Amino acid sequence: MSDLESQNQATSKAIPQYDDNHYAVVDLGSNSFHLLITCLITESNAKLSGQSSSKSLKIVNKVKQKVRLAAGLDDNNLLSDEAISRGLDCLKNFSLYLQSIPVNNILIVATAALRMAKNNQLFFDAAKLILPKQIKLLTGEQEAKTIYAGVAHTSISNKHQSHAKKLVLDIGGASTEIIVGSGCATKKLVSLDIGCVSYIGKYFVDGILNQKNFDLCITAASNVINTVNEEFVQLGWQSAVGSSGTMQAMIEILKQRQQTPTITLVFLNEIQQTLISCQTINNIEIPGLRADRKAILASGLSILIALFKCLRIKELCLSSGALREGLLFELVPDAKIIHTI
Repeated sequence: MSDLESQNQATSKAIPQYDDNHYAVVDLGSNSFHLLITCLITESNAKLSGQSSSKSLKIVNKVKQKVRLAAGLDDNNLLSDEAISRGLDCLKNFSLYLQSIPVNNILIVATAALRMAKNNQLFFDAAKLILPKQIKLLTGEQEAKTIYAGVAHTSISNKHQSHAKKLVLDIGGASTEIIVGSGCATKKLVSLDIGCVSYIGKYFVDGILNQKNFDLCITAASNVINTVNEEFVQLGWQSAVGSSGTMQAMIEILKQRQQTPTITLVFLNEIQQTLISCQTINNIEIPGLRADRKAILASGLSILIALFKCLRIKELCLSSGALREGLLFELVPDAKIIHTI
């Protein structure tokens, strides 16, 4: 098992041992659960490694597991026993990595699916018996602010762009965040109850990919976005960035084509037609698209198209930071994150 990225269930023998210099953030998302472990590099070591920051956090391990909590929410927003079990099984795996890290160096947060779940206390009570620290349930506003902090702190500093307004988008499993900010400060933000996991079962029944289903999904997302779009458009921005799996999937396809890694509406419409030609989710084959991104690509793409149209976005780039990086800065505010993968 790689020390940099673990996708499978871990065994205790495969778990690296950590110490007081390590920090961990756990993101209990509506689609996937993520664990990010970093090591604090001191000033002298930072100088030796060519880093200008007095403190640096080097990412040493990533663990990700598809849990699809949002898919377990019924019409009354109650989480199914199966979804809760999937989540708790993942936490048992994560706890093996956390056991040697100081509790004060750990931050565990939950987002939209657990925010919406009326029976979320069942999950939290069971999680207390597994995890070394209590889960912090983020409000939509807190989630949006943390995403923006992660984007802002990992952006390349540029004197001419540091005060320029930036539009930040994040499409999650059960919510979508829209933020406009300047530097490290947000100017306007919102968290909307639209997500790629919650929408896939609603608008692409049996995995059918056709124009009608795409139109229904795009319209549904647009109806929600249009309740806030004018306020963001009037505020304006100089650049737009995305920080979710859907946008990353689009960039991976562009890179496979050896094209500029910038997303446009023309490109998104082309991918939509490609998916329609595949007819079903099981038949999706696009060069550069990872197998684990196929299941919810259609709904994520629909939401992204709606965002482009409603907010009149011309082009969008991918950010290297998002929620987890924002959480790291909450733990160690004056540190720079070193991305090794």
